[in-house]
Amino acid sequence: MPRSEAQRLQDMREACERIAGFINGMDFAAFQVDQRTVRAVLYDLVVLGEAAKGVSSDTRERSPQVRWKAVAGMKDVATHQYHGIMLDLVWETASVSVPQLLRSLQSVR
Repeated sequence: MPRSEAQRLQDMREACERIAGFINGMDFAAFQVDQRTVRAVLYDLVVLGEAAKGVSSDTRERSPQVRWKAVAGMKDVATHQYHGIMLDLVWETASVSVPQLLRSLQSVR
């Protein structure tokens, strides 16, 4: 059964919260050697992107504070560039962009 838009938005919020939990207390040096955390973050970046791609164009237009294309694009990087993912980009996304995204998503309904 397809996910509703409200469910997709909730999926995005929960993925952001999980990513924050995964990297809590870490710096980049610790992150890059912790394969379990790297893979968990990558998975939730895929969840974020897939959910974002299912959000209606109407909602995207009403919520320009969310960088919808960037969220979807990171999913594409995680899935299509899996063999050469730059961990510094993943770290930057997880530690900077994801908290910003979560704040932006709080006002999206």
